[in-house]
Amino acid sequence: MAFIRMIPEEEARGPLKELYTSYRAPWGGVDNILKIHSLLPDTLKPHYDLYKSVMFGKGPLSRRQREMIAIVVSRSNNCTYCIHHHSDALLRVTKDRPLADALRAGDRSAPLSDVEHMMLEFAERLTKQPTKNFSFEVSRLKENGFTDDTILHITLIVGYFNFVNRIAIGLSVELESYWNKNGYSDPTKPMAHDKL
Repeated sequence: MAFIRMIPEEEARGPLKELYTSYRAPWGGVDNILKIHSLLPDTLKPHYDLYKSVMFGKGPLSRRQREMIAIVVSRSNNCTYCIHHHSDALLRVTKDRPLADALRAGDRSAPLSDVEHMMLEFAERLTKQPTKNFSFEVSRLKENGFTDDTILHITLIVGYFNFVNRIAIGLSVELESYWNKNGYSDPTKPMAHDKL
């Protein structure tokens, strides 16, 4: 149970009710990471807009790469909520269960290209050592073909997931009831992260 009160959907009124209606997921409710904003509804739309932009908006990274970064950051922070949601999203995008399982478990032998390993190492280091000077790492990314806009996109995703992980962990945001024992959702049912 979350450490603070979340307003249930049936009790929502006014602007919060409108937001809940807008953000209702295909499973029939609003995900808890959004409902945790319910006492300060003005914070909900900016959060959702940033998520939608970095994970689904135009940018140089593929959905596969975006979800991989999300998992690595969330795994580094031990954020169960986001690990579940984004390993599930990666599985739905790629249909690659061994890849999703490996990243979810923190298995460094996941079948990735050298540049993807480099990208994920950067994401992990930025998460674990946020006060470090990253000039060397950024130069290394550039030397290996990463453009400035790609490096920016990676960094924005890392920043977003550190933000959302801390909300989920700090306020004990619980997983929704639809998760299977294997940690994934029912593949026959649509999820909010299928597409926006």
